[in-house]
Amino acid sequence: MSVINQHNLAIFRQSLQRVSASTEFFDCFYNSFVAQSDEIGEFFKNRDMKQLKKKLRETLFMLAETAEGRPGLTLYIEMLGRVHLRLKVKRKHFVMWEEALLEAVKRYDKEFDDKVLAAWLEVIDNVIETMFRALDETKQMAS
Repeated sequence: MSVINQHNLAIFRQSLQRVSASTEFFDCFYNSFVAQSDEIGEFFKNRDMKQLKKKLRETLFMLAETAEGRPGLTLYIEMLGRVHLRLKVKRKHFVMWEEALLEAVKRYDKEFDDKVLAAWLEVIDNVIETMFRALDETKQMAS
């Protein structure tokens, strides 16, 4: 994982605290994400959305800890990458996920500005790249 700017990490954490205080934030995210494509909508059909929202909340807080470079969490993120590969989740789906998430942050963080956006992008992109690096390494070892 690349090193995250500590100032951006602090901004990310503060913003995350603000948005995660509202359950509507998670509803907004999933409504936006699922509406982006039939493929995504189908994936979430008949899923326990209450559980998924809880898991998303936990994952977002874990992103901040992962961005600090905690080794165990980096391994967890790499494992998540392999899980998503088995589920046939593609890079384009992560782009849609990020777009829906940032839209929800913009809507629910009353202090949203360019600095908050930059902080979220840095943390999220860093973690997503870690996942894809792990997937690339897995593919190389398999061939």
